[in-house]
Amino acid sequence: MTTTSPNDVVANALAEVAKARAWRERAEAERRRTFGAIPTRQSVYVLARRKPEGSEPSKQ
Repeated sequence: MTTTSPNDVVANALAEVAKARAWRERAEAERRRTFGAIPTRQSVYVLARRKPEGSEPSKQ
């Protein structure tokens, strides 16, 4: 990575855009690795609320 002068506004802005794009791409890749097996119509919240099969009811 090259160092730019603080007065080079365009170069600094382009560097920030490149960093943001790289972060978004990494986050998207991580999301696909984590949730890639879940069908698109199924919500993560629905999966979290679903009780495992064979579980006993909780005592209240």
